[in-house]
Amino acid sequence: MSTADTMTPLVSAPWVDADGNPLPERALPGLRPEVIHGLECSFPGIISPAHKALLEICCGLAETELGSIDFTGCFFPEEPCPVFQPCLTLAIDDAGRRWIAELGEKALPGPIWCVFPDPKVAVYVSDDLAAFMATLRGCACRGETLQWLQNLSDEARIVWTQRHAFAQRPYQLRDPDEKVRGWLAGLPFDAYVYDVRTPKIARGWPYGLAGPSARLYRCARLPVFAVVGSASEGWRQKFSATIPPTYREATARADVVDLAARRKRRTPRSIPANPRQGLASGTSDE
Repeated sequence: MSTADTMTPLVSAPWVDADGNPLPERALPGLRPEVIHGLECSFPGIISPAHKALLEICCGLAETELGSIDFTGCFFPEEPCPVFQPCLTLAIDDAGRRWIAELGEKALPGPIWCVFPDPKVAVYVSDDLAAFMATLRGCACRGETLQWLQNLSDEARIVWTQRHAFAQRPYQLRDPDEKVRGWLAGLPFDAYVYDVRTPKIARGWPYGLAGPSARLYRCARLPVFAVVGSASEGWRQKFSATIPPTYREATARADVVDLAARRKRRTPRSIPANPRQGLASGTSDE
């Protein structure tokens, strides 16, 4: 199936809710050939024929739950994390999350990642741009976008709270791929490796676990990452537990987190006689 057959219904057909009412999301017009040629100069040898065909049809979307979505890589700042470059920054939403699409071997940009600023985690979203648009459109039409965003936020929290358990040293991995084995052999001995190739409870990479001085590595374009740096800068780093205001019931969730924190700070004298009355519902992010 061609790019036009795959992407045109996702971006051009009207977006409507379950009752048939039109949604505010709308496709932006395609680009002229000379403009697309200019983009090829910015990404030499990377923009595929399928990507160019998409840009002729549509260059992005407006008024989505993520804000504007750009298929050209020109509207938003370049992704600062070097292991994801080259890539397109599709959107930066109100919560500061960066939605990026890698450029490389796939016909359409992908995989798609959601890079969280707090906690510093990159969550795997979908295989390519077509899958991402199908998910975004489907959630919008069913009224489930906020729940989808909440699920991604929960994944980021799991990856961060389990960063100790998910990390492996290079000598602990026995990978059948010769390319991966060679890459592992070249890593510093004190590297922490994260293999995100297979689906897990949460599929992501805590890029901020070693703090701002970390050195980041990646095995070619595979979702296999490593970080080297001072563990004391990141292992004990906390993140804000407040749910961004784009989520429903954000205030209620923040109140629950605050109550759990206050319960953990109580002195033994204040603990009730019945132990069931003193259980905090929150969990530590350490």
